[in-house]
Amino acid sequence: MIAKILLGMTLTTAVVMKDGIIEVNVQEHREGGSHVHLFVPATVATWGVHLAPEQKLREHLRGKTEALALAQAVLRDLEKVPDAVLLEVESPKEHVRMEIRGGSFLLDADDKGDTVHIAMPIRAVRKVVEDLQAGAPPNS
Repeated sequence: MIAKILLGMTLTTAVVMKDGIIEVNVQEHREGGSHVHLFVPATVATWGVHLAPEQKLREHLRGKTEALALAQAVLRDLEKVPDAVLLEVESPKEHVRMEIRGGSFLLDADDKGDTVHIAMPIRAVRKVVEDLQAGAPPNS
């Protein structure tokens, strides 16, 4: 019985973790400011496409199959890119940096009021785009 439970837990963990982890860390730098730090299996994002109302999703994606195909191709190539900074903007009041590190998109933004850090595996983003593309109606 214990072996079955452990096997089930192992398989569940493998399924949930196959796409990686999305990290969101937001901190408000003011008195009484909030701090939210979440780790969410990226599989949740891929499941979200399947949970969305199909009619609304098809309506929203109408005419966007070419853009989804392009996004899918770009993401497939970005998965092969070594660690690199894609964008960095710095001013006296704020700093924004977007990079690829370890197969994930990282976004860090700091200003005097907030700090935001988001890490999302590129393969999970590509999977969401693939699922959206599969459900998109043809361009008309």
